[in-house]
Amino acid sequence: MILVEDLTELPEGARVVGDGFVGQCPRCGRNGVRHLRHDGTVRFVHVRVARMFSDGLKVEPKDFCTIPQTAGAA
Repeated sequence: MILVEDLTELPEGARVVGDGFVGQCPRCGRNGVRHLRHDGTVRFVHVRVARMFSDGLKVEPKDFCTIPQTAGAA
């Protein structure tokens, strides 16, 4: 089973279970959910794909913006 979730259709402030809240992407202006990656970069995920396997669910971003870190940011 495959499920495609378009987070751009959700209103700002909507809660996405397990991911946080919908906000406006500073790069493109579309709605999405902010993800802080292990390497310190930030992604705003706009569309994600969930696939059901026999041993669990795998969710991957399909459409996202990577937010460049500003100079001097930690």
